[in-house]
Amino acid sequence: MTLLLPPASAPAAPLKIGPRERLARLVNPPRLNGLDIARGLAILGMVAAHLGDFPPFAWSDPFSYLNIVHGNSAILFAVLAGISIALLTGRERIPEPEDLPRLRLALVGRGAAIFAIGLALELLGVGIAVILTFYGLLYVAAIPALRLRPSRLILCALPLALFGPVLVTLLEALSLGAYGAGSNLLMVGIYPLTTWAPLMMVGMALGRLPLNRPRIASLITAFGAGLAVTGTLLGLALSAALGVLLPEYQEHSSWDSTGYSSSWEASSNSSAGYEEEVPMVPFEEIEGTGLLCYPPMPYDPSVYCEPEDYGDAWVDEGSSSSSYWDEYGGDWSTYPERLSDMEPLPMLIDSVVSTAPHSGSVLEIFTSGGLALFVIGASTLLSRPLRWLLLPLSAIGAMPLTAYTLHALVILALTGPAGYLTSNPACLLLSVGLALCCTAWAAFFGRGPLERFTARSAHWLSSQPTPPQQTETSTVDADPHQQA
Repeated sequence: MTLLLPPASAPAAPLKIGPRERLARLVNPPRLNGLDIARGLAILGMVAAHLGDFPPFAWSDPFSYLNIVHGNSAILFAVLAGISIALLTGRERIPEPEDLPRLRLALVGRGAAIFAIGLALELLGVGIAVILTFYGLLYVAAIPALRLRPSRLILCALPLALFGPVLVTLLEALSLGAYGAGSNLLMVGIYPLTTWAPLMMVGMALGRLPLNRPRIASLITAFGAGLAVTGTLLGLALSAALGVLLPEYQEHSSWDSTGYSSSWEASSNSSAGYEEEVPMVPFEEIEGTGLLCYPPMPYDPSVYCEPEDYGDAWVDEGSSSSSYWDEYGGDWSTYPERLSDMEPLPMLIDSVVSTAPHSGSVLEIFTSGGLALFVIGASTLLSRPLRWLLLPLSAIGAMPLTAYTLHALVILALTGPAGYLTSNPACLLLSVGLALCCTAWAAFFGRGPLERFTARSAHWLSSQPTPPQQTETSTVDADPHQQA
């Protein structure tokens, strides 16, 4: 008797999903869609900071309120970076010691990939302060704090936020403003570590909380709003008081108060900066006798003029060296005078109370940090009832590296290397274009291309199996915050 066995069944073909299903996975649980919305707002804030042409802030002009994007968009990125790091390393669960080698290497791999993307943009000559190089370093800086609980993360962040900016400013003054590649990248540049590290730790603490609970999101929203309002009012009060008590500080901070010298982003805004203090005038109104003028450049149509003997005022023709360096050269006997010229007291006051974007002051950390918490909490609360309405923001936030890089390349294409542009129509068109492109990519391809690159870098360096190519059954994104 012959026993007939049924033929072996072929493996089932993967179930294909369409664009609507991919988008549904993007905006529905278990994914934390509120974080995508907050990241999308941060990206659009960057676009507005780089391209927007907004008038100086005035209570009577609502349009001027858009200046809030300067500095605050970067701060929001710092807090979101900390949340992402927490999600990548266990979310609410503190990683076990045996998991640390793999997690550390994964963070180094991800940070190196982000750093490389930022470095490539800088080498292309993008005329903005690229955030990605420093953003990549944050993933490495977070490694010592991976096993800290939320309460300890906050305890570490507080003294760093309160004393870090003052200490760095004191060292900067005592060194007479000396700087190098390392200090400029980490301490005295546009993204100082003393500002970002405490905000990153706050983000890591948030990432260890059950953010999908409405009560937690409501507390974050309320606390952030209170901190932002209190910091803003305190800044206004201190600025008024210092203007009366210390006139020399008012003179020192008049330049920084516009945000011009503190922010490359704000430098492209024609309404901010030096033009407000010393407005430009038509050439025909100037007595040009004895002036030498530089011709306009392709990237700067302005004409700059100076007296014929202006250069001679700096050089003593009877000496082989500059009279300036004869008087102020690197000699310890002139150190007290040169230190006094640095105006260390106003510098230290600025490091505490400055409200200029990217000032890195103590007050900016708390005020802008509070605003970031408010945005994250509010986005989380709105992410369910308004998930389809806010879909374009979610799509941008689901691929922030791709969206940020694309906006930088568009600016490069419009302006050329090292160029800048202030145009509200261009800002609006680029924002809408990013929303459309990211939504279409999320619907048809899922994860953003640069997000895939960073994920593969993390898996490769941590000696994990390379994640498979996304198929029709794969989710929109493989970030840990997809999972409940």
